[in-house]
Amino acid sequence: MSSTTTVPRTTNYSIPTSLPTSLPTSLQTSIPTGVSGQNTAWTFNNVSMDTWRNKYPSCDTKSKRIAPLNIDTSNVINCHALCKLATNYNPTTCSVSMVNNIPTVTFTPTCIIKFKNEFLYLKKMTIHHTSMHTVNTTYYDLEILLYHNRNPTSDKDGGIIISILLNKGADYGDANNFMNQFVNQLPAVETPIEQDVPVSDDWNPSWLFPNSTPFFYYDGALPYPPCSQNWTLIIFEEIVPISASIIQSIQYAIGSGNKNIRPIQPTPKDCVIFYNSDTEFDNADISDNAIEQALQVNAESTNLRSLQSQSWLKRNIYTIKGILIAVILLLMIYCAVCFARYFILNDVLNTFIVRQVQKKKKLEMQSRKDEIRAQQEAEYGGPLPNSSMGNSNISMSANNQQLQQQQPQQ
Repeated sequence: MSSTTTVPRTTNYSIPTSLPTSLPTSLQTSIPTGVSGQNTAWTFNNVSMDTWRNKYPSCDTKSKRIAPLNIDTSNVINCHALCKLATNYNPTTCSVSMVNNIPTVTFTPTCIIKFKNEFLYLKKMTIHHTSMHTVNTTYYDLEILLYHNRNPTSDKDGGIIISILLNKGADYGDANNFMNQFVNQLPAVETPIEQDVPVSDDWNPSWLFPNSTPFFYYDGALPYPPCSQNWTLIIFEEIVPISASIIQSIQYAIGSGNKNIRPIQPTPKDCVIFYNSDTEFDNADISDNAIEQALQVNAESTNLRSLQSQSWLKRNIYTIKGILIAVILLLMIYCAVCFARYFILNDVLNTFIVRQVQKKKKLEMQSRKDEIRAQQEAEYGGPLPNSSMGNSNISMSANNQQLQQQQPQQ
């Protein structure tokens, strides 16, 4: 992984005996169906953000769950074993779109996390310039949000958003390799329909993770409409370096001088920001067997397996296309050989040429007769009495002309 920068912290942490419970259902809203639960009726300009709450009440700045927030590292609570994070990321596919000026990359569900004993599936990521969150009031060049859904086929049940903060740095490393495979294919205009982008067979969103994985987390909301309040946000403490050219590509995609972020919101009174200082993921209990057992009791497992099958098809689509093209070319060659063999064995070409020559001679003879007839009619002063006699006279005249031409030679 790429080298990273750690945010300085100046506090001693206390370990609580329990974490606050989630909000009651009455305070939660669902993401409507559609592309990423978004609607093209809103934008990130200041006028639009002031009116978000008119159509989306959960976007009110006084909501009890809200995002993004400033992470004040002097006012966090250590959670350790109460907020373990485990990951099981595998190579996936890449489909890009642009909705509400948010570059979005959609994955097939081959990546899973386990947070507080709950399995969630990576569905997509969004890219923001500058960062949505701040740490000790500091903004960063980019922020990538990885959305892990409770329901792999829908956003309505919310989930966990993992945030990766990035700053201009080296032009090499895993994060740069990950971004470089699709960043130049991002649409620069609203493109709600996903476009598949070919990536390497080992292309994996885990390449974005920092070397060390301490993180902050809080129960918040989607940081843009509809501001659904059933999302928890995890923000890695370390800052990942990213090349200046990638930052410029993101700036170009969202428009020069534009930002696609919501301003930092006031931290709600009852909101607690937790901190996990573990430097590695706790992956001991997220084995393939554990995931398989979780799928067996998951009502959405059938849909997940269907999506995973689509993932295999997407990853191998270019190989399949290559095979089909090769088969078609072989069939074309075989058909060409069969036609050539038929033409040669049946002397089709020679027969065709002979017929064309005979046809040409016949046309020339007919043309000559027509010319002689026209000449005789001109001498006669009108049409000849009958065609048969005219034709006979034409033949006799032609013969006489040939005799006359031969006598001087004799």
